[in-house]
Amino acid sequence: MLRATPHHDDCSVTKALDIIGDWWALLILRNAFHGMRTFDALQKQLGISTSVLSSRLKTMTEAGVLKKVPATGDGRSFEYRLTPSGHDLYPVLVALMQWGEKWRPNEKGQRLLLIEKATGLPVQGVEVLSAAGLPLKPWDVVPVAGPGADERVRELIGSAG
Repeated sequence: MLRATPHHDDCSVTKALDIIGDWWALLILRNAFHGMRTFDALQKQLGISTSVLSSRLKTMTEAGVLKKVPATGDGRSFEYRLTPSGHDLYPVLVALMQWGEKWRPNEKGQRLLLIEKATGLPVQGVEVLSAAGLPLKPWDVVPVAGPGADERVRELIGSAG
């Protein structure tokens, strides 16, 4: 169940969490990135109740993260496919996976490796980069209110200093 967003909470993080801020949603996305498309496959692999899965798929479909399309070769069933908005969440999932491997490792070794098809080499870590392509840490960045910032965002930025 998604939390009710206060009407005055116009924050980009809050807006994103309203759609993908529950662990089932993130696991559904993980599976979608690995090519899983059907309700039955998602339900079986995740062990999620059908009502919870239906709810999360509806939320992500209505938000434009996934699209529901007729399954190829079967006019009675559907597939859930990532949209461009959904594809933009890939770095988020990769960053979560990399954080989990670093800070919650398995003693037997890495659980999942991401290998670039073209080179056969492991992908690099997800980082925040400068305009020049250099890695940045939080202390290297200054938050600045944008034109859409409301008073709460300005308050948040003001309290950081």
